[in-house]
Amino acid sequence: MHKAQFVLVVLMLPLLVGCTLFGETPTPLAWQPTSAPTGVSQEIRPTSTAPPLPSRTASPTATLTPTPTPSAPSPSPTPAITEQAISVEVPHAGQTVTNPIHIQGHATIYPFEGTFLARVYDSDERLIAEVPIMAQGEPGGPASFTAEVYYGGHPGAGRLAILELSPRDGSVVAVTSVALVLRGPPGGGLIEMPQPLEKVTLPIKLLARVARPDTDVSVTVRWQDGTQFAHEFHTLAGLDGRGLIIVPLDFVDNTHAQPSTQDGALMIHDLQGTLLAYQPVHILHPTDPRTMSTQVFWVKDGTVMPQPRQIPRTPGIGRASLELLLWGPVPQNPEGYTTALPLPADVLTYPGRGPEWGERVRLLDLRIVDRVAYADFSAELRAHAGGAEQVVLMRTQIEQTLLQFPTVDQVVITVEGQTGWLEP
Repeated sequence: MHKAQFVLVVLMLPLLVGCTLFGETPTPLAWQPTSAPTGVSQEIRPTSTAPPLPSRTASPTATLTPTPTPSAPSPSPTPAITEQAISVEVPHAGQTVTNPIHIQGHATIYPFEGTFLARVYDSDERLIAEVPIMAQGEPGGPASFTAEVYYGGHPGAGRLAILELSPRDGSVVAVTSVALVLRGPPGGGLIEMPQPLEKVTLPIKLLARVARPDTDVSVTVRWQDGTQFAHEFHTLAGLDGRGLIIVPLDFVDNTHAQPSTQDGALMIHDLQGTLLAYQPVHILHPTDPRTMSTQVFWVKDGTVMPQPRQIPRTPGIGRASLELLLWGPVPQNPEGYTTALPLPADVLTYPGRGPEWGERVRLLDLRIVDRVAYADFSAELRAHAGGAEQVVLMRTQIEQTLLQFPTVDQVVITVEGQTGWLEP
């Protein structure tokens, strides 16, 4: 220690000792931090009268004054978040509606890509319509919407739901629902097959109850892109007293290319243009991976021959092939295919029909055991004129439709469990 420094310490020593003895706290130096009570944080700032010390390098034992901590910024007020709310003004709850349903409503927020989704459910909560609805408005503002939605299924209690779906994962952002009474089309008809929004292929198996027996109606198959075809049919006398149509639907010429897989609809009108029945469906293109190939065996010029067909993919391809066989070939098909199996017109007019008979031949059971296929049919299979030639053709059509599969070597045909009905 230098001599000058030693003299300074000696001179200050009495002053420090005196302060300690008399209990007074020495005045801190301008650069020396004041100790805070234990457990209380203290923010250290330079005094107003002395500027902060310049930066310097400290020795290993030195303690530097901590860097002042900046004060936390004041939090900004959180803007209010408006939640989506959808309201339906038309129809009102409990209203009886025809087909289509006229819809009008609004929402607090314009939806993503300006699209809501309308869904209609029947009394069993089965989806019978699903249609996008375009909204009116501007992004960031409120929206309104109007639409007409056609639905299928059975008339009765139901409900309408309007939804907004998330573009990220398809989850429901907002939804509102209105209970309704569904009256159906103005003509009061009903399509029993196919089911609403069912995946179908051509030919489409149609079973409908419309108008009165012996009435001419027009049946239209329409794709979403506007492609369509239509045929006229004469209704049969259904067992419920209404007009009955049971027929496979397809193009009847080879000049039309089937559209790609998309939504579509079946519509039945009377010849004055009144809508009698409506059913939304999803029509698969033959190359769609959700289809599979099979063959159905028809009669042409007295010979049984195959026709390739695409059907919706199913583990029960044998049953699906026989079901297609029982519906018969497409009317007026360009290949000239017919069938020896009784069709609904034969069943309903057969003189020997029993009181318990239905309107068409049905497959009751199909089992394959040890490479033998056992096919059991309903009593309506007996509705034929007889004769060895027809019986042989009927049996051959059924056998060949099943023998195409590599798991089948033999076919046993029964009617309600009894053999011998298709023996010549």
